[in-house]
Amino acid sequence: MVGKKTIWYSRTYRTLQTDLLSAAKFTLFLVIPVLIILVLNLDWISYFMCNLAQRLISAELPQKELLVETTTFVPFGEISVLSFECGLPTPNEIAVNIVVVIAAITAMALSRMRGRPLMVYLLFSFMVHIISCVFFAFERNSIVYTGREFSEIFMKQQLGIWILFVVLMGVVLALYSGRGVLHKVLAFLTVMVWSGLLGVLRYIVFMYILARLSALYMADMYFVTGPIFDFLYLVGIYSIYSNRMQKIFESPEGESEWKWL
Repeated sequence: MVGKKTIWYSRTYRTLQTDLLSAAKFTLFLVIPVLIILVLNLDWISYFMCNLAQRLISAELPQKELLVETTTFVPFGEISVLSFECGLPTPNEIAVNIVVVIAAITAMALSRMRGRPLMVYLLFSFMVHIISCVFFAFERNSIVYTGREFSEIFMKQQLGIWILFVVLMGVVLALYSGRGVLHKVLAFLTVMVWSGLLGVLRYIVFMYILARLSALYMADMYFVTGPIFDFLYLVGIYSIYSNRMQKIFESPEGESEWKWL
């Protein structure tokens, strides 16, 4: 058995100290106010999204009837959802989608980039879509989700993700370290702004696709570009922040942040 001859103290016996006072200030003056503002305005936010989607989609599809209705989002109260009729895919539409997906999977299998993370993600999306195609091919009339029901599910999911991200990023960043407050605030606000803009845009685009095409694409919207996609950019933004902070901690000015065990 070969023993360990060298112990790298820079990695083995030290940990970052948590500045509880700094964490409390960050939580009280940024995280909690943002959370309160978000929770108290869920009804207005959902109405803004639905009203904007209704006006934009109606401009492109004037023959489509779109209504803004209300539903209950427990335990937060009333929110708005977009209501409309969503058609079922035709056999020709299903067949074309299956052929396109199989061709795309074959091209990926022959590509030199087939082992890359992006290719894996695309393969996952294609598999979800082909399962959706097979379902509609054999159980076309068994679909239980209408445009309104999917709109409600996606709206509640989006609002829930925003609340979760405020709490999650707030806790993680607050306990990270007392140094780099500006970087911490920027990381938190970047996640909130990016998530907000993407959430509004995604809701409008998804409702437009369902109103114009069919329910065939519901599974991809929910499983491929839904919560999984949200956590991808969350991890990406946090990684950039963590990498920047690591450079600070490895510099002479960051030596005081380490606690030796």
